[in-house]
Amino acid sequence: MRKAPSAFSGFAHLMMKIRTILLLGWLAGLVTAAGQEKEAESSSPPVGSLGEKMPEGGKPLRIRIETWEAPALEITRRLDDVRDAAALAKLRAEWLAGAPGVTLINSPVLAIDASKRELMESITERIYPTEYEPPSLGGHGAMQERKEPPENWVEVIERMLTDVVPTSFETRNTGITLEVAVDPVKGEEKIWNVAVNLEDVQLVGKDVYANAPADVAMPVFATFRSTGGARLEEGKWRLLGAQEPPRGMEGKSSDKRWVTLVRIDADE
Repeated sequence: MRKAPSAFSGFAHLMMKIRTILLLGWLAGLVTAAGQEKEAESSSPPVGSLGEKMPEGGKPLRIRIETWEAPALEITRRLDDVRDAAALAKLRAEWLAGAPGVTLINSPVLAIDASKRELMESITERIYPTEYEPPSLGGHGAMQERKEPPENWVEVIERMLTDVVPTSFETRNTGITLEVAVDPVKGEEKIWNVAVNLEDVQLVGKDVYANAPADVAMPVFATFRSTGGARLEEGKWRLLGAQEPPRGMEGKSSDKRWVTLVRIDADE
């Protein structure tokens, strides 16, 4: 005779069904979440060089900067006639055609998106000592290295001193560094607020403070810097600045001027 199922076995069978339904629902939720995460990753904006997410819809732009060297009197005379973008473009065309005494110093180009800040460098690291361990007396051994006797007390001291030892160092970047930030002007088409920081650092020599028996010297750097903000219209050059170039080791004034131009274009 077949035995009827008890109430307990019926309850256990019901719990197994509920457990199976919950497990299937959990697995379905995992699959859905994974799909949404993958879709979000594929649709997220690209990550910039500094790690921050680029703004959606940021217009691609291109910044061009040129620094020209020309005679100071010629620059002073010609700038009196440069009153708009057309006149400046005409002057630049003359320089490109090979005007006498005019040289292109640098011409960096930087791609940038709207409402972004970008940095471009072309540098060489210069490591130099800034502190020295003072010299010590070498005794009779240092005096006896040369067979001929010293001629005066200065030479006696020079022979007694050993080399100074550098104990602290610093690093200076030489070359060109360009930093640019671009923001749109509200209510204006193709008009941008542009902040520019252009720096050109050169190692021009060294200052020697002592040379007995080894040189104790510090490097001399010359810096050309053009920093400022300007409101630019796409496709038009604007004068960013005109100044004397670095004077170098001698500190003599120059009869040349460095003229910096800046321009923004849509990079589409």
